[in-house]
Amino acid sequence: MPPLRLRPNEVEAANRAEATALLIRAGYRIYRPEADCDGEDLVVRTPANKLRVVQLKSRPTVDRRRYGGRVIWMLFPDPTGGPGRAWYLAPHERLYSWFKRRHGQAPKWDGQWHAPRLSRELSSFLRRYRLRGTEGRET
Repeated sequence: MPPLRLRPNEVEAANRAEATALLIRAGYRIYRPEADCDGEDLVVRTPANKLRVVQLKSRPTVDRRRYGGRVIWMLFPDPTGGPGRAWYLAPHERLYSWFKRRHGQAPKWDGQWHAPRLSRELSSFLRRYRLRGTEGRET
């Protein structure tokens, strides 16, 4: 039977549930703001007892207008992975700088970018931000 095609809000709900379980298993505490203001989908307390404001995405994404100049972390899975896929928690500003160096001269670059898949280079950059417990297949 082919996989069920989910609507965008269903994908977001499924991703939130999957990410929440992975974060808890990796030693994080998860707090959900009452309202999604300024991109704050979650607030997490790391195993090292640091608070991080988190924006949940379905793929690696940066957006200077929405998230630039702030201390916000992007949480996203390997967009082409299935069950057991890798998840990443990366600071927006570092991810933004990486994308800008590689795509800043592209005609479509306007301070935002997303990757529909993890290239070898992006995968290498993200390795340090991979969530513990998501050591599935390498991309």
